[in-house]
Amino acid sequence: MEYIFDCFFEDTFLKIKRSGLHDRHSRRDVIDHLNAVIGGCSDGQNVRPDEVARLAVLSAIKYHRENKQENGEICLMGKYHNILYIALRICWEWGVRDSAVVNVLLEEIYSCEKTFERLFLGALFGPNAPHFIAGWRSDFRDQDENTRALVYFIDHATTLGLEFQVTVNKFEPSKMIKFIDVPIESCGKSSPLRVALQATAPDLLMILLRYGADPAPPDGGSCPVIALLDKLMEKERRYTYQLVSCLQILLRNITTIEMPYKPHVYLERKNRFMEKYGVLFLDNILNMDQVFGVMPLKHLCRCRIRDLLRENSQLPGAIETLRIPRKLQRYIDLMEE
Repeated sequence: MEYIFDCFFEDTFLKIKRSGLHDRHSRRDVIDHLNAVIGGCSDGQNVRPDEVARLAVLSAIKYHRENKQENGEICLMGKYHNILYIALRICWEWGVRDSAVVNVLLEEIYSCEKTFERLFLGALFGPNAPHFIAGWRSDFRDQDENTRALVYFIDHATTLGLEFQVTVNKFEPSKMIKFIDVPIESCGKSSPLRVALQATAPDLLMILLRYGADPAPPDGGSCPVIALLDKLMEKERRYTYQLVSCLQILLRNITTIEMPYKPHVYLERKNRFMEKYGVLFLDNILNMDQVFGVMPLKHLCRCRIRDLLRENSQLPGAIETLRIPRKLQRYIDLMEE
């Protein structure tokens, strides 16, 4: 069957201009034809559809690599790169189960783009917004579908602990960052979690944190909690539900709020913090213990367990293996408070 897909890509792409897959509808046409081939091969060979789709994805990756190698390891972009997004869609539509193949596809995309904004932006802002942000349209029909696809790829990346070498600051050496934390190029190289906070998207924030996004993103930006507190103060006590929800979700993942104003002594920092954010305590937005004291042991244990599971790329799946009551599992998984 590999030969069938090799021929499909060779014949199909030979007829397409280099910019022929720039728009979403053209990519959709190729995907529809490829889906028909996958379905036919599955029925004719009596092989699981996801296994046939896996072979199609590998063939697409092979086509991309061969053209890249012929061009001195420089991606030709255009249709030669968009084939990877056709493969991305095939992975999602047919539910390819092989995490290794899914991760190879993600690595191939990153090797050319150094970002995954085409996967994340549609989930963050909807399928049309990326056209105005980065000049392309999402390959998914709507924001909900894009979000479900994002969860699919995050899950596969987390399964094998997929990491990428990222240069956050040109004055610092590059470092290995997990797929879920790779900065989004067109959003000021901010991590997906930080962009979700900026967009005030609590649902997506919850997804990112549950699947192991770092609550202190390794993108070189400011402290996310302090940034949220500043946004709340701008509301002059007319807080929006989404903004408060973002803060509450984020606070479930950290043991304490680190006060700014270093290197001043503790008392000076406390006074400045109270002067600026004191109203948030009066309105029960903030908990005194999470800033100036010690949170309950239950909360501290949750944070520690999540830190360990995050470091080992085991969120959220490994939570179910913990020999504790279901209610506590849901608490650790951020589903209950």
